[in-house]
Amino acid sequence: MSDTREQLIDLAEQAIAERGYASFSFRELASEMGIKSASVHYHFPTKTDLGLAVTERYLDRFTQALALIDERNPSPAGRVRAYVQMYREEAESSERMTICIMLSAERAVLPDAMCAHLARFYRLNLDWLCGVVAQTGVRADSTKARNRASQVLALLQGALLSAKTLNEMAMFDAATLAIEPLVFR
Repeated sequence: MSDTREQLIDLAEQAIAERGYASFSFRELASEMGIKSASVHYHFPTKTDLGLAVTERYLDRFTQALALIDERNPSPAGRVRAYVQMYREEAESSERMTICIMLSAERAVLPDAMCAHLARFYRLNLDWLCGVVAQTGVRADSTKARNRASQVLALLQGALLSAKTLNEMAMFDAATLAIEPLVFR
C-alpha cells in the first residue's frame, strides 16, 4: 500500500474521530497533504471508498486486539478486564471520539456500505462478548448471552462517551464497575 494512500486513511480517520464523516472533504485532505484533490481521487474514487478503507482498517485492528485478548487471557474474567481496559485506554488517549461512536451518531446520513461496516463492528463486539459469556456456562447462542453482551457493550460505549464528554475518567471507571457482575451473574 502506498504511503500517500495510508496517509489519506490516517487523515480521514482523524477527521472522522474529531468531527465526523460528513465534516471533511477531499479538498481538505489534499490541502493537508500538499497534493491536488485529483490525487486523493486517484487513491479513492469516492468518499465512500475512503470511508470504507478507514472502517476496514479500524475493524481489522479491533479484530486483532480481540484475538490478543483471547491469547493473553485464558479466563473469562481476564478477558472481560482486558476488554474494559482496551476501552479505558481509548477513553484516556485523546480528546477525540472513537470512529464507531462518531459514525453511529451519523448513521442516518452514511452511505449503505458504511452502515454495513459499522454493523460489522458492533456484531464483532457482540459475538466476542457472547463467547466470553459462554465461558461462564451460558449458551453463546442464547438470548441470555446476547442480552448480557448487549448490556456490556452499551455500558462501555456510554461510559466512553460520557468520560470523553465530561473529561472525567472517574465517570468511566464508576460505570464499568457494573460490567463484571453483568457477565458473571
